[in-house]
Amino acid sequence: MKSKEFVGFEELTKQELWTLCMAEYDNANPLVKYLINNFYTNLEQIIEKTGDCKSYFEIGCGAGESSRRIHKMLSKNKSFEASDFDKRYVELLNEKEMPFPVSQQSIYEIQKADNAYDCVICLEVMEHLEYPEKAVKELFRVASKSVIISVPNEPIWRILNMTRLKYLKDFGNTPGHINHFSSNSLKKLTEPYSKTVLTVKPTPWVILHATKK
Repeated sequence: MKSKEFVGFEELTKQELWTLCMAEYDNANPLVKYLINNFYTNLEQIIEKTGDCKSYFEIGCGAGESSRRIHKMLSKNKSFEASDFDKRYVELLNEKEMPFPVSQQSIYEIQKADNAYDCVICLEVMEHLEYPEKAVKELFRVASKSVIISVPNEPIWRILNMTRLKYLKDFGNTPGHINHFSSNSLKKLTEPYSKTVLTVKPTPWVILHATKK
C-alpha cells in the first residue's frame, strides 16, 4: 500500500491546502451556500437519529469546518473528537485551538480500540481513497453503533460540474476524485457490516447512515 492516504494535493503548502479546502465555504454564490447549508441540515437530521450515541468521532476532517458544525449539533453531554491523516490540517487546527481534540489518524489504520466510539463520521473522503473497502471496514471496527458517510452523488456531481463549465476535459470529474459512488454503490460498500442503512440525497451528495451489525 502506498504511504499517502489519498490521491491529490500532496504538493500544496499548509496554507494553500487550507485555502483550497475552505474555498467552497467562502463562496459567495447564493446557490452554493444553499446547497452546503442543505447538506448540513440533512446531516443534522441524521445525527438526531443517533440520539442514544454519547461519543462521536470524525475521521478525515480536513480544514475542520464540518467538525465545527457537527460539534455545534451535539448536546453538551456528548463527546466529540476529530482527526485527519494530513499533518498540515492537524497542525492548523491545533494552532486554532479547536473546542475538541484533533489527532492525526489514517483511515486505514485508526489508532483506536474496537468499538471506541458510538458513532463514527466520514464526510467527503471515500472519493479520494485508493482502498475504500479497507477504509469502510476500519470505520465499522471503531464504531460501536453507527457510521455516517457522505460522498458526491455520481453522475449528478460531474453533470453539475459540466453545466458550470468546470473540468470539461475530465468530463466534470473534480481533481482528486478517483472513486465515484451512487447511493446504491455506497450502500453496497457498507452492507457487509450494516444492520440497517438509510440514505438521503441532498443535491449533489449522498449521506449514508448505517447501524452496525
